[in-house]
This record gives sequence, C-alpha cells and structure tokens, in this order.
Amino acid sequence: MRRQIRAALTATLLLAASLGLLPVLLRMLPPADTWPSVWLVLGVAPYPALLCTGAWYVHRAERNEGDVTAR
Repeated sequence: MRRQIRAALTATLLLAASLGLLPVLLRMLPPADTWPSVWLVLGVAPYPALLCTGAWYVHRAERNEGDVTAR
C-alpha cells in the first residue's frame, strides 16, 4: 500500500512540476511570435509528459501488484 501511495505521489509531483512550468515557458516566448507558439506549447507540449508519466505509473502499479500477488 505504501509503495502504491509513493508511486501516486511521485506521478502527481512530476505532472505538477512539468505542467506548472508551462506559464514560465509562455512568459519566455517572444511577444511578436506568440500566437502559433502559444498553441504549440499549450496543445502539444503537455501530452508527452502526460503519456510518459501515465505509462510509468501503470507499469509501476502492475509491478507492485505482481509483487504482492506472487507471495
């Protein structure tokens, strides 16, 4: 149970850190070229982080479940 909570908290912190940096990234974009860049950052950038974190969490949860049921 503790390993599952630790994995969930790690995934939550990874997502909060990666998605929390989006406003900083948007602030650093040059003002003249903001329209396409903003849509790329908001529409494309979060999805690799979401997919990788979700895949890592599912893998970790299945491994934790396998460790418990193998006993």
